Amino acid sequence: MQNRRSFLTRAAAGLAAAGASVGLERAVGGPQETAPGERYELSNESVRVALDSEGRLVELTNRQTGHSYLAKGGRHAPWRMYYRWSTPLDGALELEIPTDGQKARIRRDGNALELSYETLTGAVPQTGKTRQLQIGLTVRISLEGDRLIWTARIDNREKDKDLEISELWLPWIYGIGDMGMGPGADVLYWPTRGGRRIEAPYNRLMAAAGTPAEPTGFGSNPTWLYSDTGAPDYRLTYPYPSCMQWFTFNNGQEGLYFGSHDKTLMTTVLNVADGAMNRRISAWEPARALADDEKVMSASIVKFPFVRAEETWNSEPVVVRLYRGDWHEAARTYRAWADTWMRKPDPPQWVRRIPGWASITLKGQSGRIRAGYAELPAALKRAQATGVDLLKVDGWNKQGFDDYYPEYSTDEAMGGEAGLKKALAEIKEAGGRSFLYTQGQLIDPASEWYRTNGRRVAARDIWGYEYRETYGGSGSGALMGVFRNKWFGVACPAAPGWVEQLISQAKLVLGFGAQGVFYDQLGGAPPYLCFSTEHQHSKPSLAVGPWKVRNFQRLREVIKAQDPDALFAIELVVDCYAGWVDLIHSEGVGFYADPESFGEMFRYTFPEAIVTNRVQGPEQSDRKTQFGHAFSLGLRFEGVGRGQDPYVIRLIELYKTHADILLEGRFVDNDGFLCDNSRVSSHAFVAENRMAVTLWNPGNVPQRARVEAPGYQLERADWQDPSWSGPDHWLMPGDVAVLIFRRA
Repeated sequence: MQNRRSFLTRAAAGLAAAGASVGLERAVGGPQETAPGERYELSNESVRVALDSEGRLVELTNRQTGHSYLAKGGRHAPWRMYYRWSTPLDGALELEIPTDGQKARIRRDGNALELSYETLTGAVPQTGKTRQLQIGLTVRISLEGDRLIWTARIDNREKDKDLEISELWLPWIYGIGDMGMGPGADVLYWPTRGGRRIEAPYNRLMAAAGTPAEPTGFGSNPTWLYSDTGAPDYRLTYPYPSCMQWFTFNNGQEGLYFGSHDKTLMTTVLNVADGAMNRRISAWEPARALADDEKVMSASIVKFPFVRAEETWNSEPVVVRLYRGDWHEAARTYRAWADTWMRKPDPPQWVRRIPGWASITLKGQSGRIRAGYAELPAALKRAQATGVDLLKVDGWNKQGFDDYYPEYSTDEAMGGEAGLKKALAEIKEAGGRSFLYTQGQLIDPASEWYRTNGRRVAARDIWGYEYRETYGGSGSGALMGVFRNKWFGVACPAAPGWVEQLISQAKLVLGFGAQGVFYDQLGGAPPYLCFSTEHQHSKPSLAVGPWKVRNFQRLREVIKAQDPDALFAIELVVDCYAGWVDLIHSEGVGFYADPESFGEMFRYTFPEAIVTNRVQGPEQSDRKTQFGHAFSLGLRFEGVGRGQDPYVIRLIELYKTHADILLEGRFVDNDGFLCDNSRVSSHAFVAENRMAVTLWNPGNVPQRARVEAPGYQLERADWQDPSWSGPDHWLMPGDVAVLIFRRA
């Protein structure tokens, strides 16, 4: 873990559009039409971008630093497009509309360039053949300060109802080299789960060139298989597993920001790849080395508009910003846009101050009962011995964990409904709180609910089949250890009746006397394109994002109407959902310790969200690594209370001692202070006139660190060893410290 100090060099944001100049070859008195061989340029003191007369991107320069970000310009127009035509029986599900050879018309219009095509030529199923399409495309590039705003309009004038535009890459910036200090200095900040920090992305992509693509979703379990390793590209769907719809290249001094500022929450793919135009898609194909002019990167935002015959579609804007400063400047760009419309979390006061939760599973998938309802108060007592008062109960239902979803009933063998209510009441009397697990999207085909409702509710893929995911718990025998896969359908959020089912789960759980309800997977899982014609979504790509937000709103209204102090908790982190819930159980990189783990990306952009860690990753058995990493980022702890762990107990003590700053304050990463030891992970939290700086030693040798906070005075220092005081002590491997400053 490195301490990454912000240079805090702000770009000249918000420069007046009037500062842009156009057409360097000749003065422009009004809109200008395409002239052969001409260069069409927008520029101001921050940015210069240019197209040639065929609409190809030939320049992208940060004029604040003088660095051009294109190593190979002028190869392609800044877009890609695909259409689908009928079925594979007489058409194809994916046909490319290549950028090369299209007849472009370019005009300058004030501070914008407009690139348009009256018709387009597209591929047909027979290799090497093409057809003329009555499809119009207009791409508009507007220059505003150090930002390029990209929008598109697609006019599908085809009469064939089976032909629709399925996919648009805009912008598709082809030919990226580096940010000005060489490829080795660049970092790709990538919003996987909580965030990844990928060093030297160009080198990584070049090393992986020619390898077959990894599974890119919609395999046996697409939740976890979406390609995201740079072999041979980086691809993420939003919403989830991308937690936000932005990424940036940055070298610590300057960077290139890509942000999909799309309030419709259309299913989107973020894409960073090498320059290969013909991707090797199978291990059976011979490997192909990159040509010299393909040894570049490309970056794009991919939308799935499904523009039908005789329909016009206007895109939401994509912002490409050429800025000065470190990655925090990109995060602030996205957050400023999110502040214009995204809801902020508003959890109950008691939730704001919880350091974590303990959990217990009563009944497993195989039907084995591990504990009954009467044992829940004892589980709370064990948790309270570690400093935690919140208990999450899994497998409380007769159907067991990961079985017969979405059916829930109490189990007489575990104590019946009366026994569950009694146990939850005892937890409350003992000063604790409980919340019960339910599933947020899976439907078990073995359930009666599936037979009566599930077929209509399930999301359907482009082939018309149900999406399926598999989850299985193992046993000690070979039967459940080997043949354990259990398949589930996936509910479409826009299906009639589904949100009512989710509401019934909340009412049931709260009716038992629990203080909260948990919905597994509801905060993420792949944003499936749903092709069912029986659901309420207008397009396959609008089935998840906007409908989940609607469902969250209804769920919150129902839960808070029944108990304003109740906990509304979900699994999986996505920005547009986070404001509707009180607590989020995380998953994946960013929320556990790993060389590329960079939870700072989400935490800095959306510090208000209350998020837990996830005990995962290559060092999941190392408690100091797992919980030290979580503490340093202000993540609440999952699954504590399983044993008397002095290390975790001390972290919880520190959380509770400084709850007003560490738990209720704002995570600001390393803004506002300096740490002189990059081998120590250091982060700050602020609340009114006070700042807390957490230190954590993730290494295997002792470290010292000196912290300076300009404008603040040190007020207190607490260390892993509670007998220590003062600002100067060794941090043993895994140890943490908290330094409290007050504004002078």
